[in-house]
Amino acid sequence: MKNRASALAMLIAGFLVTSTGSVASGQIEPGATEPVVRYDGHKVYRVTVKDQREYLAVTSLADDVWTHSPGLGGLDVQVSPAKQAALEGLGLPTRVLIADVQGLLDAERAEILRRRQQRDLAWFQNYKTLAEINTQLSAWSTAYPAMASTFVVGNSLENRQIRGVKITGPESAEYPKASRPQILFNGCQHAREWISPMVNMYLGDQFLIQYASGGTVKDLLDRVEIVIVPVVNPDGYEYTWTTNRLWRKNRRNNGGSFGVDLNRNWGYQWGGEGASTSPSDETYRGASAFSEPETQAMRDMVLANTRLRAAIDFHSYSQLILSPWSYTSTLPPDSSIFNQLNASMQSAIQGVHGQFYDAGPTYTTIYPASGASGDWYYGAGSTPRKILAWGFELRDTGTYGFVLPADQIIPNGEEIMAGMIDLASAIAFPAKISLPDGVPSFVEANATSTVRVNVSASPGETLNASSLKSYARVGSGSFAPTALASLGGSLYSATLPAAGCGAQVQFYIEAMTTSGKTVRLPADAPAAFYSTPAAELTLTLDDPCEVNNGWSLTTAGDNATTGRWELADPIATAAQPGDDHSASGTKCFVTDGRGGAVGDYDIDGGKTTLTSPAFNGLGSSGSVSYGTIVSYWRWYSNNQGSNPGTDNMPVEISNDNGATWHTLETVTENAGAWVSKSFVVDSIVAPSAAMKIRFVAQDLGGGSIVEAAVDDVRVTVASCPLDPADVNGDGFVNGDDYDLFAEWFDTADLRADFNHDGFVNGDDYDAFAEEFEN
Repeated sequence: MKNRASALAMLIAGFLVTSTGSVASGQIEPGATEPVVRYDGHKVYRVTVKDQREYLAVTSLADDVWTHSPGLGGLDVQVSPAKQAALEGLGLPTRVLIADVQGLLDAERAEILRRRQQRDLAWFQNYKTLAEINTQLSAWSTAYPAMASTFVVGNSLENRQIRGVKITGPESAEYPKASRPQILFNGCQHAREWISPMVNMYLGDQFLIQYASGGTVKDLLDRVEIVIVPVVNPDGYEYTWTTNRLWRKNRRNNGGSFGVDLNRNWGYQWGGEGASTSPSDETYRGASAFSEPETQAMRDMVLANTRLRAAIDFHSYSQLILSPWSYTSTLPPDSSIFNQLNASMQSAIQGVHGQFYDAGPTYTTIYPASGASGDWYYGAGSTPRKILAWGFELRDTGTYGFVLPADQIIPNGEEIMAGMIDLASAIAFPAKISLPDGVPSFVEANATSTVRVNVSASPGETLNASSLKSYARVGSGSFAPTALASLGGSLYSATLPAAGCGAQVQFYIEAMTTSGKTVRLPADAPAAFYSTPAAELTLTLDDPCEVNNGWSLTTAGDNATTGRWELADPIATAAQPGDDHSASGTKCFVTDGRGGAVGDYDIDGGKTTLTSPAFNGLGSSGSVSYGTIVSYWRWYSNNQGSNPGTDNMPVEISNDNGATWHTLETVTENAGAWVSKSFVVDSIVAPSAAMKIRFVAQDLGGGSIVEAAVDDVRVTVASCPLDPADVNGDGFVNGDDYDLFAEWFDTADLRADFNHDGFVNGDDYDAFAEEFEN
């Protein structure tokens, strides 16, 4: 272990930071032929430029341009110590993003080594070498032989294999593998963008793992095939681990310089705007279109896979969803389809951790880039079929840039997984159906109820409006159809039938397109369906938060210096709502509702706690409780400032008047809107007559902007009157009750006095039997 750790230390210590730094004497990476280069004193600045003159002035002083939008506006540039005074002397709006590039790289190197020495570390909690990635691809094919198969795309310039994996559900007669549409994910055309291969691998891992759980992922993989090529540029990626951490291009020897930018080497509109003819430039396009073996191999793979319907090329950084075109500002023929899918993926991604990804055509959203993969996939690779294509820029927005900490691999993967499920759904199904509020935990007994449904056609399809129906039943029997009622746009209402207390209402949703294709939710309906119990719903707390009905605005241990909870009519800022949630009210609980600049009154210096008054979570006597539902609307923002996304807001519940607390959720979502949450708390704590809920908003790291708000808090108890024949009180009348009553009756236990006449005799047995049968 000691020798292995030493070798790892030598490997990681060999990182170089850029191609134009200073040589550190005597430090040669084992197996490498180049000396280590350091970037002591280098900084990354964000400079705002408003015209071409300012742009040229800044870039002439830059050692490297980090930003993925090198044009007017914010420009991220790496600058050596000798040029920093000149840059700052330009008098342009400037702020330092990274004060010490070498220090950041040293910290990354040390953290990777530290994590590698942890025996229980999960695979996605650290960055992986090319060899480790390839080993994991092989491990998938071994662990999931019916679903995962590896393949070799081709070989790189230095003869390394470019490897990939195909992932899909097992063979089926209904959806034969050979006819399933394919979706391609590829990464690491640019070697230094380490988060790119890790997110690609995370997607593969989650598709395989989540398939076994059923639900959406299983429905998708039974209908589509996912193709993943995590490292398109293996030579460059290897070079970032052994020689130069910030290397971008492949390793082509240009005779005096090295490297071709693979994402300027694709053959559609190659050689135009946004690609360089200079071999030393970071965006060098190469000697000709597809001059590089890496792009040739990818081209040939795409042309050979005639089932390919969508492709995403993952990069970093900037948090962007980029659709065609890259080479021109002219909109593509399918711009309406791209707009629809851009917005849908954007929403799905933001719904996970609140991270916003700007979306639009590459040329107008960030910069011109001819010879890019997305343009070729869509423009040339589509023949004879259509390939919808994107470039994604992953986390972050400049705090760490290419040197994203390993602890962001999993959250970045989680949010992108949501976006890719959304995209795959559009490819797999002719329409998309969802329940924006989820399946209701309970519906009101003996009354019809409604469920909101979102229905939208997939690209290229049109909904048949008269086909939109819910199918429902109470208990067993046939499902009865009811037309969905339009609520405007893609939102509809499904009406569910009335059911007696304790009965199950079962339902599914169906839609058809004008081309005659049918989609259902759940996908395998009617064999699969949703089920929700009917119960009497009793509000035990209904607080619109217009007056303080006993809420505590602080608790022992609170130490926030600003942004403490108050009941107020909030004034809008970039992080705070301008209105409460209630349609008829004005106030809510908010972390200092005053306006001003975004950081004037946000939470600083610690935590602030909002605690409810005690409420009753129990049903009435003589009833059996099925569940206690706690619901509320919340606002949370932590995606601004110099250290965004580093805090969270625990929401906790107590069943002993606040003596102990249990987590309901830990909020990290930055929705920029009021969000409704509802929990059946019985699986977390046993309901009691002395329950409380609290919201702990906190700023525990420097530089982050944290704002929170709470409104419309409700507690509902779902229960049904106790059936007299339910003698064991478990909410069901069955053989257990019969056996228990017989035991009481045989022993003349007065609990068998069913008619309450003071005697245990045959009259009691007859009365119980009649109630039992009913």
